[in-house]
Amino acid sequence: MFSQIRLRSASRFIVGLVFCLLFQAAARADWQVITAGDQRQSRPPKKISNATAIKPGDRWPTDNKFRWLIGDLEIPEMIGKEASAGKIVGLQINCGDGGEIWVGDELQCRFDNDHPALVILATNAVPGAKVRVDVQIYSKVQGGDKFDQANWVVIEAKRALQPLQLVVDPTRLLGAVPDGIVGLSQGGGVSDYEDATAKKLREGGFKWFRMDNIFTGALKKNKETGELTNDWRDFDKRIDFIRKIGAEPIMCVSYMPQVLDAVPNNERQSAPKDYAAWEELCFQAAKHSLDRGARVPFWEVWNEVNTGWLKPGPDDTGSDEFRKLYFQALGKEDTNTTTIRRFEAYCKLYRATARGIRRADPQAKIGGPALASGPMENSKDCGHCSRGQGFAKGLMLWCAQEKLPLDFVSWHEYFQRPGKIAKEADTCRAYLKEFPTLQESVKSFMITEWNEAWWPDRPQDHEVGAAWCANSITRAFLPARIDRPCFFYVKQGDMNFRGDYSLLMQNNTPKASYNVAKVFNGLSGNWISLRVNGATNAATSNSLDGDISGVAAWDAQRQRLAIVLVNFRDRYALRRPVRLEIADLPSALRDGTWQEWTIDATHSNVWHDQGKAELAKTQSGSVNGNNLRWEKALGANSVTLIELNPK
Repeated sequence: MFSQIRLRSASRFIVGLVFCLLFQAAARADWQVITAGDQRQSRPPKKISNATAIKPGDRWPTDNKFRWLIGDLEIPEMIGKEASAGKIVGLQINCGDGGEIWVGDELQCRFDNDHPALVILATNAVPGAKVRVDVQIYSKVQGGDKFDQANWVVIEAKRALQPLQLVVDPTRLLGAVPDGIVGLSQGGGVSDYEDATAKKLREGGFKWFRMDNIFTGALKKNKETGELTNDWRDFDKRIDFIRKIGAEPIMCVSYMPQVLDAVPNNERQSAPKDYAAWEELCFQAAKHSLDRGARVPFWEVWNEVNTGWLKPGPDDTGSDEFRKLYFQALGKEDTNTTTIRRFEAYCKLYRATARGIRRADPQAKIGGPALASGPMENSKDCGHCSRGQGFAKGLMLWCAQEKLPLDFVSWHEYFQRPGKIAKEADTCRAYLKEFPTLQESVKSFMITEWNEAWWPDRPQDHEVGAAWCANSITRAFLPARIDRPCFFYVKQGDMNFRGDYSLLMQNNTPKASYNVAKVFNGLSGNWISLRVNGATNAATSNSLDGDISGVAAWDAQRQRLAIVLVNFRDRYALRRPVRLEIADLPSALRDGTWQEWTIDATHSNVWHDQGKAELAKTQSGSVNGNNLRWEKALGANSVTLIELNPK
């Protein structure tokens, strides 16, 4: 994982709602706060006692207590410059580290301080009408120390009430669905390698698994003789576990065995003191895997070198050769000697790795540079990037010069919106256009670590983080042809909710993000057209509007038609009505059945109910004839699967 300057919710307060928000004003209300305890409460309190007054802008406690923020609101006559009477009126709210909003007996949505909420309070507003809002604010995990906002807004009927009309055309095929859409990533080893864990991951349909930190203990030195010997126990355990899942290993060659350290480094980030010895280690690893019938098809060279996770040795001097190469990559001179020395060390490491592995396995795929964030330099437009162009394009220059293999390009990404992630893939492709041979050899674009956040963050416990992941898949990974995203990471060893990155909790209890991965990995066959009704051109994008994105697939062999709809917006997600129509169904599905599976605030969500963590079927029915019409209000931050099967 990597360091970056986090965009705080306060710094993005002025971001617009895009076609949904007309005007906003501070919510007039008597706000009170009461302490609820150490755990989430399943429902709002019926009686209020020991409450204290609070107003927007006040500080919020940052201890480990859950609290209720209770508002007795009165709908104002004017919201901004617009009369509220008869309008659809909502509330934007953000407080503390996030929480959940109840209106009456309904849980409308969850939020966190980076993804503030929008809820509907009246669809035909009457000025002066009273509304009670109960907001459970969660205990602090990452940030949020204020009652940031509580603003009245008028919401467009088009967004709040009118169904978004979607059409699926099974006759329009748009290309093959890949065998697996979400993979796995892990550093430092999985919390356990038990058969039950492997079984659960196999059920999730994961087809590739990237692991780093695989060489740290792979080379040992005999204290008496000085002889170097290989210890493959941990390495083999990892590969055997991946094969048990039914996935392909992507092994990230890292970190440095201590006996090869060029500089003392307890964090295992040293370059090798002998690149020939490192080459031999890579050769032996690939050969060992082949000899035991457990071939590794993909080898990624090191991890996040651009942010300092490789310390150059005394022989990595930042010579003129590498200074010129880095200048060529950037298009300008970089005077930072440490950066040039690190680049030199990485180039040598990549060369030794590729040569060693290819000696043992000429068909193995080699790639990198496993950047921390995208392949661009830090700038006003790419503030989340760090020396990405220098190391990404520099690696391409080095591979072209030394005639080294480059079979895939890899980087890591967390938190960023789909447009930025897609731009990162486009930038990699733009660099490759300058290298026709490499452009031909690079067959894969991998994000070998990704998740909602690289820090412990509450959305990773519930549906907000899961919907963020789904939104990245539909709006970035699939359209930008990022073909091997690897979710970081697999499993935590307990049942504590602390915003942990994991897909699985103790006893292999799935989080909502696991269910999202399972839904997408279950798709097969061919993509088919999914578009907004009335659109003049057939859908080529998965973005249906500012809230809803989705995909549809038809598998003739399995006789299964599946549609996945994602309702997610980074700020102010809202419940959205959707109407879906499918005409001219394949003959196998006529008079068949349909089923609906939901991941949202109350379904398939261990945070909401630990007894109902598995993917939940929420509706089913029969298909009448050769068409289907399905309608539902999709919850904010939700993922819905509709599948059709023969009778």
